[in-house]
Amino acid sequence: MALKLPRGAEREYLAIYGIVAVYVGALPSDESVVGFSRDLLHSLLTLRRQWRGLRISCAYWARDRSEARLIATEVNARLLRHPERRVLLADAKTAQRQIENTAAHMGIPLTDHQTVLMRTRSAVAYIEERIAHPQAAGELHEFNRSYRAWRLEAKQLGRGMSYSEARARLDQRGPDRLRTDLPAAAGN
Repeated sequence: MALKLPRGAEREYLAIYGIVAVYVGALPSDESVVGFSRDLLHSLLTLRRQWRGLRISCAYWARDRSEARLIATEVNARLLRHPERRVLLADAKTAQRQIENTAAHMGIPLTDHQTVLMRTRSAVAYIEERIAHPQAAGELHEFNRSYRAWRLEAKQLGRGMSYSEARARLDQRGPDRLRTDLPAAAGN
């Protein structure tokens, strides 16, 4: 069974907090791929260009990229690989157990995908609820104007931040500090 992957604001929220997934991609041939990613949907689309029919069968989330990379590297080193196809000969279930065992052995805490997705959806709903009231009252007009001005200036410098990310940062900092925080936050 394929996982439900984060989309839209959920993807943005996960990106802001920098947590990284260690995933198992299952192939129809009972082989697998183990990797790590900040954006599972983007990774799935990229992997499917190389391996038709691949699906992400499980994912665990680590605190940061270095922990996720460490786990994925160790799992890939321990399991047998196909000599020509760059895939693991192990099936998805075996690769999943190896991720769990490797993380436990290394003392790296992992959170299962369903828990992360549930927490993310809850947080996004909370943010949207908190923003709905000021938006209805017209208080986000200044935010939208500041964001547009920053976006035009940042585009010339080759930088960028999505509107969803800017709104999430607004919620973290509060609307009273918006005018000074928006351009500074974009440089992070």
